[in-house]
Amino acid sequence: MPTSTACIMPESKKTGRKSKAGAAAEVKPPVYEENIPEPTTRAELLKYWLPVSLDDRTAQKLLWISEGASKVARMSEESVCPYLDRPERYDHTPQVLCKEGVWGIRGYWEVEFTGWVVIGVTYEGVGRKAQDGPCGLGENDGSWGVGWAGSCYQAWHDGENVEIPGPLCSVIGLYLDQPAGIMNFYILLDGEEGEGKKEVKLLHRYKVSFKERLLPGFWVGRNSFCRIQKKVE
Repeated sequence: MPTSTACIMPESKKTGRKSKAGAAAEVKPPVYEENIPEPTTRAELLKYWLPVSLDDRTAQKLLWISEGASKVARMSEESVCPYLDRPERYDHTPQVLCKEGVWGIRGYWEVEFTGWVVIGVTYEGVGRKAQDGPCGLGENDGSWGVGWAGSCYQAWHDGENVEIPGPLCSVIGLYLDQPAGIMNFYILLDGEEGEGKKEVKLLHRYKVSFKERLLPGFWVGRNSFCRIQKKVE
């Protein structure tokens, strides 16, 4: 996976109060059912949509968080966000995690990206400081990630990568069935029906016996961004 030497800067945001009447209802994935067919179409994957949002407490200081905690961008090396130091924050790796974890459920989410990024998941307990060793997605045995490498995709795990041929697509989908140990990465392509309909193509698959709670995350290179997509109704 790409090796980083810089930080990232997030954008400060204000948190407004919400009344009970105006609070949005929490969206939860379906109750986990065993021994059902694995989803193969986008329509089937969307049944397991998991709303995820960026956790600015984990963002490295060269990353900017904006758009209601759905977008992370990295500008220049001089543009540093005045984040407070926290134990859960990445201090060296230009990475940010999501608030929502995956354990005991199936979940699916989609991410738009531009530039040099890695999209994936990590165990919650994997180290985030320079002294902890490689912290980037796919650089250790507790994380997995996929990104565009300029002429192909690369899937990363435990410091090793696999090159995957395929067209550049601006949206990657990630399906995770934690109890079954299934992690699938997809790209979104125009469907045969047209009219803006999208379909998925399997990019890479991991079969893993997951040991602990998983958090979605993003490694972001210079002049790049990721945006978590909203569910298509």
